[in-house]
Amino acid sequence: MTDSTATDTSGELAENSSRSVTIEGRPLILARHGGERFLYANLCPHAAETLDPLGGNLSNDAGDLLRCQRHGAEFLTRTGECVAGPCLGEHLEAVPFTAVGDDIYLD
Repeated sequence: MTDSTATDTSGELAENSSRSVTIEGRPLILARHGGERFLYANLCPHAAETLDPLGGNLSNDAGDLLRCQRHGAEFLTRTGECVAGPCLGEHLEAVPFTAVGDDIYLD
Protein backbone atom coordinates (compact mmCIF):
# COMPACT_ATOMS: atom_id res chain seq x y z
CA MET A 1 0.00 0.00 0.00
CA THR A 2 1.25 3.45 -0.83
CA ASP A 3 0.17 6.73 0.70
CA SER A 4 -1.97 7.65 -2.33
CA THR A 5 -3.80 4.34 -2.87
CA ALA A 6 -5.19 1.53 -0.79
CA THR A 7 -4.86 -1.98 -2.13
CA ASP A 8 -7.87 -4.17 -1.46
CA THR A 9 -7.19 -7.73 -2.53
CA SER A 10 -9.52 -10.53 -1.47
CA GLY A 11 -6.80 -11.81 0.84
CA GLU A 12 -6.54 -8.46 2.62
CA LEU A 13 -10.20 -7.49 2.99
CA ALA A 14 -12.65 -10.36 3.16
CA GLU A 15 -16.35 -9.99 2.48
CA ASN A 16 -18.21 -8.58 5.53
CA SER A 17 -15.11 -7.07 7.08
CA SER A 18 -13.40 -3.71 7.47
CA ARG A 19 -10.02 -2.23 8.33
CA SER A 20 -8.34 1.11 8.72
CA VAL A 21 -6.28 2.48 5.85
CA THR A 22 -4.45 5.73 5.22
CA ILE A 23 -4.79 7.33 1.79
CA GLU A 24 -3.23 10.70 1.01
CA GLY A 25 -2.53 11.12 4.71
CA ARG A 26 -6.20 10.64 5.69
CA PRO A 27 -7.17 7.99 8.26
CA LEU A 28 -10.08 6.05 6.74
CA ILE A 29 -12.18 2.93 7.26
CA LEU A 30 -12.51 0.62 4.26
CA ALA A 31 -15.37 -1.89 4.42
CA ARG A 32 -16.57 -4.69 2.14
CA HIS A 33 -20.18 -5.84 2.25
CA GLY A 34 -22.51 -7.35 -0.37
CA GLY A 35 -19.68 -7.38 -2.91
CA GLU A 36 -19.28 -3.59 -2.62
CA ARG A 37 -16.60 -1.45 -0.98
CA PHE A 38 -17.34 1.53 1.26
CA LEU A 39 -14.94 4.20 2.48
CA TYR A 40 -15.48 6.48 5.48
CA ALA A 41 -13.42 8.97 7.43
CA ASN A 42 -12.08 7.18 10.51
CA LEU A 43 -13.81 9.61 12.86
CA CYS A 44 -16.71 8.93 15.22
CA PRO A 45 -19.26 11.78 15.06
CA HIS A 46 -19.92 11.36 18.79
CA ALA A 47 -16.38 11.52 20.15
CA ALA A 48 -14.51 13.17 17.26
CA GLU A 49 -11.88 10.44 17.65
CA THR A 50 -10.97 7.39 15.57
CA LEU A 51 -13.42 4.49 15.52
CA ASP A 52 -10.74 1.87 16.05
CA PRO A 53 -8.26 2.65 18.85
CA LEU A 54 -7.78 -1.11 19.30
CA GLY A 55 -7.30 -1.73 15.55
CA GLY A 56 -8.75 -4.62 13.61
CA ASN A 57 -12.14 -5.31 12.09
CA LEU A 58 -15.10 -3.03 12.98
CA SER A 59 -17.70 -5.07 11.07
CA ASN A 60 -20.21 -7.39 12.71
CA ASP A 61 -20.41 -10.99 11.44
CA ALA A 62 -23.06 -10.11 8.85
CA GLY A 63 -20.99 -7.14 7.65
CA ASP A 64 -23.97 -4.78 7.66
CA LEU A 65 -22.80 -2.78 10.70
CA LEU A 66 -19.59 -1.01 11.71
CA ARG A 67 -19.09 -0.67 15.47
CA CYS A 68 -17.08 2.10 17.13
CA GLN A 69 -14.65 0.57 19.61
CA ARG A 70 -14.83 3.62 21.90
CA HIS A 71 -18.52 3.82 22.86
CA GLY A 72 -20.21 1.02 20.92
CA ALA A 73 -22.02 3.20 18.38
CA GLU A 74 -23.21 1.14 15.41
CA PHE A 75 -23.30 2.46 11.84
CA LEU A 76 -24.90 0.96 8.73
CA THR A 77 -22.08 -0.14 6.45
CA ARG A 78 -23.91 0.96 3.30
CA THR A 79 -24.81 4.49 4.42
CA GLY A 80 -22.73 5.31 7.51
CA GLU A 81 -25.88 6.19 9.48
CA CYS A 82 -25.64 5.64 13.24
CA VAL A 83 -28.48 3.29 14.23
CA ALA A 84 -27.44 2.62 17.86
CA GLY A 85 -25.39 4.41 20.46
CA PRO A 86 -24.65 7.97 21.53
CA CYS A 87 -24.70 9.49 18.02
CA LEU A 88 -28.03 8.02 16.87
CA GLY A 89 -29.10 9.53 13.54
CA GLU A 90 -25.71 11.06 12.73
CA HIS A 91 -23.52 9.74 9.91
CA LEU A 92 -19.95 8.76 9.26
CA GLU A 93 -18.38 10.96 6.61
CA ALA A 94 -18.47 9.04 3.32
CA VAL A 95 -15.31 9.53 1.28
CA PRO A 96 -15.77 9.45 -2.53
CA PHE A 97 -13.37 7.11 -4.28
CA THR A 98 -12.67 5.36 -7.54
CA ALA A 99 -11.71 1.72 -7.62
CA VAL A 100 -9.40 0.52 -10.37
CA GLY A 101 -8.97 -3.20 -9.94
CA ASP A 102 -7.79 -3.68 -6.38
CA ASP A 103 -6.58 -0.07 -5.97
CA ILE A 104 -8.66 2.68 -4.41
CA TYR A 105 -8.08 6.34 -5.26
CA LEU A 106 -9.71 9.31 -3.57
CA ASP A 107 -11.85 11.43 -5.89
